[in-house]
Amino acid sequence: MSPWIRRWPEDADRRARYAESIFRRVAPRYDTLTRALSFGRDERWKEQLVAEARGVGEGARILDLATGTAALPLLLRGAGHRGDIVGLDRSAEMLSVGRRKCAGTDGVRFLRGDLSRLPFAERSFDAVTMGYGLRYPPDLRAFLIEVLRLLRPGGSFFSLDFGLPASRAYRFLALGYLLGAGILWGTLLHGRPGTYVHIVESLRAYPGQRALAALMNEIGFADVSLEQHLGGIAVTIGGRRP
Repeated sequence: MSPWIRRWPEDADRRARYAESIFRRVAPRYDTLTRALSFGRDERWKEQLVAEARGVGEGARILDLATGTAALPLLLRGAGHRGDIVGLDRSAEMLSVGRRKCAGTDGVRFLRGDLSRLPFAERSFDAVTMGYGLRYPPDLRAFLIEVLRLLRPGGSFFSLDFGLPASRAYRFLALGYLLGAGILWGTLLHGRPGTYVHIVESLRAYPGQRALAALMNEIGFADVSLEQHLGGIAVTIGGRRP
């Protein structure tokens, strides 16, 4: 599709290092990019996810994985959530932006860590949230099992991410849009056209939202829900620990 596109790394360490190198560059402009690619709808989708996550209780303890620039923790606080929020991300540069944005916000703390090795005890959280991070764990099944382990009984997992439309023709158009828009914004924001092609690289190796929902059901999540945006280019998925 493009001379910049690489094969999405299968090895856990290579994938983590590759992602870290990407986010080292994009951290200062990341929020602009998510708004641009979603035609300005990204924040609305995140607000909907936050409204769902708050259903576990205003004092609930929430873990935000791949927290990046702390968009979800800030929206949770803005929506009135009072419980502790822990944000975890591998990228020091993204965490630096997140910490700066949350300066003065009580009850929000950040940890640098890897999605393949979550450093928390079983049943530590009432909810786990995630924004644009499900394409990064090298073993999606193992990752979701870990998320389920971290949730208390009745706790919920909510994720917003890119997706793969069911229609092959529309999927081709969607990937073409993400590639073209990524090249445009990579050039405008960073002077490097290939900056955001990793989105398409990751989606080409991603099983898609229907396979993800089936996997969540298989490993023990209850009440798995799926909401598609822009015809499946983006997806909100949720599930509960029984």
